[in-house]
Amino acid sequence: MKMSQFRGYNANRREVMRGLTAGFAAALAGGSPSFAGTGASYADELWAKTKESLSSGGFRMDLNLHSWEGYTEEPVLAPFQQDTGATVNPQMLISDPAAVNNLRGGGTATWDIINLNNAWQRKMLYPEGLILPLDTAKFKPLYDMNVAGFEWPYHWALDETGEKLLGMIQRYGPSGMAVNADAMDPATLETGGYMEMIEGAAGQYGILDYENWVIMHTCMACGFSPFRKHTEAEMETYKEMIFKVFNNAKKVSDDQAALARDMITGEIVGTFPGSVYTVSAPRYEGETQIQCVVPEDGIEETKTADNPKGQAGIIWIEVTSLVANPEPTPLAEAFLIYCHTPEAAYRVAAKAPGTLNPVVQMGDPTVLEKFGSDELEAIQWGDGGAWLEKDVTRCIDFDINPDYDAMHDLYTEAKRSRA
Repeated sequence: MKMSQFRGYNANRREVMRGLTAGFAAALAGGSPSFAGTGASYADELWAKTKESLSSGGFRMDLNLHSWEGYTEEPVLAPFQQDTGATVNPQMLISDPAAVNNLRGGGTATWDIINLNNAWQRKMLYPEGLILPLDTAKFKPLYDMNVAGFEWPYHWALDETGEKLLGMIQRYGPSGMAVNADAMDPATLETGGYMEMIEGAAGQYGILDYENWVIMHTCMACGFSPFRKHTEAEMETYKEMIFKVFNNAKKVSDDQAALARDMITGEIVGTFPGSVYTVSAPRYEGETQIQCVVPEDGIEETKTADNPKGQAGIIWIEVTSLVANPEPTPLAEAFLIYCHTPEAAYRVAAKAPGTLNPVVQMGDPTVLEKFGSDELEAIQWGDGGAWLEKDVTRCIDFDINPDYDAMHDLYTEAKRSRA
């Protein structure tokens, strides 16, 4: 077993393609010719063809990437730069809304690729002409690699008409709470829900202070979805709950590693919220008692005849898109193709420092076999992916909260009340 790093120390426009030269258009082209393979084989063959088309040059050789951490790291970027001769300039983003506003404020002239949680592309970026659609014929066969639930057509990667492909999907993960199973039985949280943490473990849990996620999970604890307009009564319920969440917490931190260490040492029993993403690092270090737990009994509005338990957690799915840069480079599309190759998909999931994340391409055996047992344990994969799939089915999809500003004001008040 690895020596745990968590013990013994403190943390600290749609039209921009017009006007391209004929040579550059040829570099972007290539369509989807006949390939011998499918799934991962197709990805490797498409990447080989893409590298060949790039060898003619005649285009901008720098690629500007605005992304959540993972894609911005050397293990992912170095092979791409070596294969293409490109210079990649990554900048990690800190929030989806800030990145959206960056593009709206002229960032399309800076960035070539944008990587955000689902919903923004479909509902804002594409309707506002800030991203470009992908070549569907070229990218659609790559969906053969995906795990169940992410097959073609996957709605968050498409525009509202279902005709335009707006980006590639790759990393994803369920979110609920995190717990030290040695200090608190995960089954208690599964059957009792969020209130088992908020009230049942009052004075013993920590808040993982990722603002939007605290707000979203507080809505779920109230018994309603965050992703629709809310009544005055619901806003009052939310106000009462967000103050309770903060007042009952032992500590508040936006440092997930520090909170993981606090769970390991017994300082706290768990965190609200918590996800596979936030527990993966300690689990990879052998601290497998740290778990993400999604309640099994969901909010009433998600319950159906086919799913009588409904859904209580929230799943995020990243979508990586081509920015409508007025001076585009074919390196942007090439990077999206590269990320589908088995080795790159594995690196995106497991080799970026800090966390491990499942990727949808793990539905292809060639990708899945690259993961070691410790890496699969870190992401709560389970037997044949059953553990992760169970938690995913208990989640509603991340979306945009129309009452976010008002809820954030109450969140701020509640957080300040702890002083």
